[in-house]
Amino acid sequence: MDTSSCEKLRECKNKSQEKMKRKLDIGCGRFKDPEFTGIDIFDWPGVDVVWNMEKFPWPIEDNSFDYIKAIHVVEHINDQAGFFREIHRVAAANAIVHLETPHYSSRDSWADPTHVRHMSLFFTDQMTGNGYLVDTTGEFELVNRRVNFGPFLGSMRARLISSLFGYEKWERSAFKMPARNIYIDLKVVK
Repeated sequence: MDTSSCEKLRECKNKSQEKMKRKLDIGCGRFKDPEFTGIDIFDWPGVDVVWNMEKFPWPIEDNSFDYIKAIHVVEHINDQAGFFREIHRVAAANAIVHLETPHYSSRDSWADPTHVRHMSLFFTDQMTGNGYLVDTTGEFELVNRRVNFGPFLGSMRARLISSLFGYEKWERSAFKMPARNIYIDLKVVK
């Protein structure tokens, strides 16, 4: 292989690694995806940054990530405003933030003694548009939100009500028709 081919290969590898590092997995745990930079409070194998996510600022540079995921993390965080302010800080403009958390009507929300918050499907609304937390957290734009109701037969009524009347109507009766998990995608506005 000639020198220019080696340089091109090295350049492609560096670009690939740089792209890989533009994804952040908050609370990555012991099964971190190698395409992500992982931050977790525990020093599991593969975790890149061991850090308490409620200690601010995080040891991450501003505008570092284009995609951030926090799967089953937000329910463990006391300081929600500080947590989302840090996500906004480390995210690049137009970055996508993917959140998954148990819905407050889910048994899973209450079964784990380390859960300190129980989330509504609309818990991010005050960080979007004219929400009162925008000045504290930074602004996000809602891209998508959905809820998983679990097994089909046991959740037919909840599915029907949410599809006919919307999530807000369903959520008023959520303990009668429980959900499982919330999935929210936000875009960072800078």
